[in-house]
Amino acid sequence: MKRLILTLLSVLPLLVLAKGDKDNRLIIITIDGLRWQEVFMGAEENLLSDTKQVRDTKLCRETYWRSTPEERRATLMPFTWNTIAKKGLLIGNRNVNSMMQLANKTNISYPGYSEMMTGMVDETITSNNPVNNPHRNVLEAANEDPRYKGKVMMYGSWKSTRFAIHNEQAGIPASVSYEPNISKKQTPKLKLVERMMEGMPRFWGSEHFDAFTFAYALETLKNDHPKVMWVSFGDCDEWAHSRKYDFYLDAAKGTDAFIRDIYETLEADKFYKGKTTYLVTCDHGRGFGDEWSSHGSRTKGSEATWLMLFGKGIEALGETKECGPFQTQQVAATIASVLGIEFTPDNGTKLLPIEVK
Repeated sequence: MKRLILTLLSVLPLLVLAKGDKDNRLIIITIDGLRWQEVFMGAEENLLSDTKQVRDTKLCRETYWRSTPEERRATLMPFTWNTIAKKGLLIGNRNVNSMMQLANKTNISYPGYSEMMTGMVDETITSNNPVNNPHRNVLEAANEDPRYKGKVMMYGSWKSTRFAIHNEQAGIPASVSYEPNISKKQTPKLKLVERMMEGMPRFWGSEHFDAFTFAYALETLKNDHPKVMWVSFGDCDEWAHSRKYDFYLDAAKGTDAFIRDIYETLEADKFYKGKTTYLVTCDHGRGFGDEWSSHGSRTKGSEATWLMLFGKGIEALGETKECGPFQTQQVAATIASVLGIEFTPDNGTKLLPIEVK
């Protein structure tokens, strides 16, 4: 693997927490297939007016269209732009040369999650099949550290996500798709959510709606108090593949609200308050124009990703400009840096976390 060269014209300091700090908490949130275009510019006008991809173009335009990109993005993702942008940093707006991208060439989900968590690219991983990842990942390394042992958990909407971290080998409790929740404390709320999910039509087969992932994760965080949790959302990607732009926008807005609720709940809990770092990113991008719903090796632009960091140890730098290119495989090193753990990918190449020294 070639050594990653970072070209940085602005300083993006991520405070590396000392290894002796025993009070670190980390919430990793992934939003499958949400484009950087919507994150940083809001709704796209041509797509809002497409009657084949929007049920009610008048209503959708009233809901999401505003005269400037800054207004549109804040309308679509108000927590991101009213809170995260003020308390942390955002990377990935290519209009201002803030660059982040995949290192793998498939530009699809499982290889993206694998790259993100293993800190490397395995060119033999080219499909979304739910098979166990052969490589050690950073969450596995966290679970081996005495400070985090038994305190790492994962919830995901899509079946294949837990296989990307081979959670059984890693010893990490995980629940994806229509699997039962993994909380050690089975509350009435969790049982109700479980019953509701069982009664829902399996609209996407191997993936349930993000509302269930959110409910499971939030209740488990409140009751089990894990120190590290990965929450993987998937609605944006599914609605995009269905070419339903209004549903895709609704899903982005809904996920932004889920992140807000997680943040506000944890910052009101003394176990997490002031001790938690939040990392939000995606597994791949999407195409431009009429190809907005697609991604993959043949879809130009779907290699473009983005990342947000806020909370403990993160300087409030807002939207970054003239920086990168960062790569998604650096997320693993960034996670290790936040947690103060040692992690070397299976290929033996330790990449830099997303920071400047």
